[in-house]
Amino acid sequence: MYVSAAVDAHFDEQTHTWTAGGRTARVLISTDGTLPASAPASAGALEPYLGVAVHGVPNYFLLTGPDTAAQKSYIAKCLQHLDRTDGSRIEVRAATQRMFADRGRPRDHRSGRYWRAVGAKIPSAFEVQSAVGDDDEVYDGPATVTVDGCDHATRVRLTGRMEPIDGRYHWRGTVFADLEGVKLPHDVDVAVDGRTARARLTERTPQAGYSVTGTGSPPFALAGTDIDVPLL
Repeated sequence: MYVSAAVDAHFDEQTHTWTAGGRTARVLISTDGTLPASAPASAGALEPYLGVAVHGVPNYFLLTGPDTAAQKSYIAKCLQHLDRTDGSRIEVRAATQRMFADRGRPRDHRSGRYWRAVGAKIPSAFEVQSAVGDDDEVYDGPATVTVDGCDHATRVRLTGRMEPIDGRYHWRGTVFADLEGVKLPHDVDVAVDGRTARARLTERTPQAGYSVTGTGSPPFALAGTDIDVPLL
């Protein structure tokens, strides 16, 4: 849905949808190139990636010009990637936006060759997630995150599900801790009530936490299971 950021838009992290002007949409595209009032304060610190995306404001794209036609085509490719991966939430990675802001736009940034090149890198430039479904397991509570042998007592919110494509259990979520000095991505151990699983911190979140992902047996108990089932 095309909107002006003057609309009081709010994003729901549970359903991965925006509500703006009394309407609900999966993705908003700002025609005036500005962010919604609900965006975190840190979102405006760096130049938007390619002028179209800002870390901390998922499912929200900008049209900033002067390459508006190319930007529209690029956004369309992002949405195609979201559809192909069966995702519902797409957000430019913090490292991607930071590198773009540091390096600046190359001389050929308006050429078709340039836009084809960045279009091919969408899978690595953006993080895609799926909304929590009715059959997803969810854990929200205390945990211990071990980073390089150092234990950190914290809160985590984790969700996961068995993926039919590869037959493995995939889980992800947020670690609400300030792990000063940790370099990302970083492998860690996550423990909940004596269950420990290897995971990876991928990037910082706007809520001063870290995104975490894992594959295999999760650190939280699965519904109807009282032992740690090896989900390889």
